[in-house]
Amino acid sequence: MSTNPFELRFKLLEMAQGYLQDRQSEHTDVITNAWNLALDNGTATMELWKELQPKSYTIDDIKTKAAELYEFVEKKD
Repeated sequence: MSTNPFELRFKLLEMAQGYLQDRQSEHTDVITNAWNLALDNGTATMELWKELQPKSYTIDDIKTKAAELYEFVEKKD
């Protein structure tokens, strides 16, 4: 059974959001390790904490990533 265009768009958006969530989770792990190291070294400050905070992804980021994924679908080679 073939997927209609709306289902394809929805699946691509889900994939894009999942990808961005995974990336954010990976960044959070790195940030947590960096913060714990700073705590152990006595270099943890509020400035460092603010600097380490990851940027949240946006709806536009999801749409951009979905468009990248769709490029693969469009390829005929």
